Amino acid sequence: MIRYALLGLLREQSDYGYSLKHRFETRVGACWELNVGQVYQTLQALRRAGFVSEVKHEHTTADDSEKHTARRMFALTPKGVRFLERWLRRTPDSPRPIRDEIIVRLLVQTPDQLSALLTHVAKKERLQRDRLIRLLGQRHRALKESDEGFVRRLNFEAVVRHTQAHVGWLEYCREALEARLGEAELAASVLAVRVRREAAETTQRRKAEEPHVVSSSCA
Repeated sequence: MIRYALLGLLREQSDYGYSLKHRFETRVGACWELNVGQVYQTLQALRRAGFVSEVKHEHTTADDSEKHTARRMFALTPKGVRFLERWLRRTPDSPRPIRDEIIVRLLVQTPDQLSALLTHVAKKERLQRDRLIRLLGQRHRALKESDEGFVRRLNFEAVVRHTQAHVGWLEYCREALEARLGEAELAASVLAVRVRREAAETTQRRKAEEPHVVSSSCA
């Protein structure tokens, strides 16, 4: 997905990798940060595919007006324009399936690890709730942005709504685990009572089956 963003930014103007990263984050918002290494790797892959070209651009450094340094500037090629246009005409892909680590933990945990898993889920729920509170506190500022911040505002709203949904799911998991743990503890308690009762009945039965010993005194 990042490659299309870079192609779109390059269609506006040729640019350097770090500057492309800055332009992307300014337009989309701090909720979606790019790694500069990822940007350059993507640009090199686009260059090998013929979608962008690399142009060495000399610029004067601030330290020495006579000293020039070559920097790699990237430009969109006609092939890259066609590739970007085809993607824009395509229906957006479906979201990726959910792959939450908690599901795997539920799969492999043993009954005696249920309590520890509940602790982890409850902690994660608290952290996500704290994050949601911070996001909601920033929401009013995002809603007041001008048309220039339109993309940033929509991306921020996506983050808020995804976080709300995640908090709701974590709450559901916690309650389900609490119920399961309660059932397990109740079953263990019932079993313990049954074992104690059966042990007491066995002891009484053995005493009842023992022969009575009559003691006699000698004159």
